[in-house]
Amino acid sequence: MQPWGECCRIVEWINRNGEYSCVAVPGAATAAEIRERVRMHRNGQRHTLEDDPATPAGRGRLRRG
Repeated sequence: MQPWGECCRIVEWINRNGEYSCVAVPGAATAAEIRERVRMHRNGQRHTLEDDPATPAGRGRLRRG
């Protein structure tokens, strides 16, 4: 173990709906463990840009630039 804590990997993917997702897994995780973690992933709060006219009202919005 390093003095600053354990290492991790960020796993990113695009789902079938074209949405971006990511999850942190332990650095020593096996391919099977990563697959299981991705399979069990549930989308949380979503953030979108506030000046996108296609964005439905009620979603969290981020300001551009």
